Amino acid sequence: MNNAFKTLTFVFLFTCGLSIASLGQSVPVHAILEVKGKVVVNNKNWEKPQTAFVGLSLNSDDTLDIPAKASVKIYCSDLSIWIVKPGKYRASQGCPSSKAVIRLPNSNNDTLRPVGKTEAALAKLPYLITPRKTDIISDRPQIRWNAVPGAAYYTVKIETDGFSWTNKTNENKIIYSGDRPLQADTRYWVTVTTNQGLSSQQDTEVGFNVSDEQTKKIILDAIEKIQKQPLSPTERELVLAYLYRSYELYGDAINVLEDLVNQGKKEISVYQLLGDTYLEVGLPQLAKNTYQKGLELAIKTQNIPAQTSIKKMLKQVNDLLGNKSYSKS
Repeated sequence: MNNAFKTLTFVFLFTCGLSIASLGQSVPVHAILEVKGKVVVNNKNWEKPQTAFVGLSLNSDDTLDIPAKASVKIYCSDLSIWIVKPGKYRASQGCPSSKAVIRLPNSNNDTLRPVGKTEAALAKLPYLITPRKTDIISDRPQIRWNAVPGAAYYTVKIETDGFSWTNKTNENKIIYSGDRPLQADTRYWVTVTTNQGLSSQQDTEVGFNVSDEQTKKIILDAIEKIQKQPLSPTERELVLAYLYRSYELYGDAINVLEDLVNQGKKEISVYQLLGDTYLEVGLPQLAKNTYQKGLELAIKTQNIPAQTSIKKMLKQVNDLLGNKSYSKS
């Protein structure tokens, strides 16, 4: 996981390469949900301290300098909320370093994009959006893909060893309705084909896994707790998005974040995290526009750290798409 990706995340960054089941072994990083007044945060790896903003992630060793009449609301990795009053603190003083429920997912960016596919070429394909390179906890998932201009209908196939389900629709989404519930710990492959013969496999072959019952229980218990906490609707949705990402439920995270974007939310972190998630599942063409909207918000609010981070990611995305004329300036 590169440093540019890490600096973009809003909540719950954790070390890479950890087992999803090893809750006790993860190293938590927490996040700022709300800032009142001018608060300074320092990390030993930064060139200089920076002013806190909503979406800034914190390691347990990071320090906060909170002046009089200021405060910070931090969401900790164990699903607790810490309201920090004036004073100087280490993040670990209010956010426990154990029992982390939400953490950085393992990167699955082995193929960020199909080689040789430009934005224009991809726009003509019914490439899969969700569930794509993801786990799911539902045995009746919604399948969603890029709407192809001129397509009258689509044929959708889900298959694995010894199983195949096929259906047709004139929309760019469908809910799996087979007689057989999808099975845990099984890899399913999805193919979408237009009536014109264009196939999602011309993008790349992708699919999803169904989470096991133990993991599903952990996630559902966490969701129940989050829903009962004193969070604003936007904060709650962002927390849920990070919960989903922690267990590699990228499709669920995309759905939550897209809903926030469609509501017209102005939090930069929404666009950053959605762009990150698109990129994680190999959709740089969708990440590009999302990052661009986030950059516009960062410029409007004069958020220099966010501008720097998003520009780095835009450069990476445009390189992946072969947009050589893109300038990061």
